Amino acid sequence: MDIRSGGDVEFNGIAGGRDVSVGDNVRIGRWHETNVTNVTVLKRAHRWALAHPVAACAVAVCVVSAGSWAGVSLGSGDGSGVDLSVVNEEGLPGAGHTVEQTRNAERLGDAASWCHLVAPGDQACESTMGSVFAEKAASYRQRVDEIGLGEPEKTATGAQVMLSWKGEGQGTVRLVRTGGRWQVDPNDYALLKLCRAGIFLSLVDARSQELRCGMFQIPTT
Repeated sequence: MDIRSGGDVEFNGIAGGRDVSVGDNVRIGRWHETNVTNVTVLKRAHRWALAHPVAACAVAVCVVSAGSWAGVSLGSGDGSGVDLSVVNEEGLPGAGHTVEQTRNAERLGDAASWCHLVAPGDQACESTMGSVFAEKAASYRQRVDEIGLGEPEKTATGAQVMLSWKGEGQGTVRLVRTGGRWQVDPNDYALLKLCRAGIFLSLVDARSQELRCGMFQIPTT
């Protein structure tokens, strides 16, 4: 894309990353390599923008649009509000936080985050859980907050967290620490995958009498 006015300003290929020239004596290599500390460039660009507001707006739209697109792309894996860093926390707090964030992922229907927390080694997990979450309305998934979490406890293989409903225990989430991070016990995950169920949503399903074959049973009264 070229923008020309009065023979003294030329922007060549902003979107494509080619060379950019401002005035007769200033040259900026590639757009993403612009030296923003160059006072002369800034002054010339500022004067040009004031003299040619329409063209300046067009350039600004291009830049902002590109930045917004990049933000969406870069934020698609963890921009949902799920904190994926908790799996790296050591000790029982890390196990507890991993379970908390798993519940968060189920509430949001975020399959990518759920799989990162629960079963990072399963390449098919995201596709499977994506369809599971898609079957549930947002209002239905929000009911995972009805499920209480107990304090994490140490076990021979890692840790476990008790789940409860109205103070009544419903079973435990077992976690193992492997490769310097927490994840759900592979045996428990295998059952969840077989049943096409989330950890917390399986309890909500049982509460709604929609349980397929999930891990837990929750009172229906």
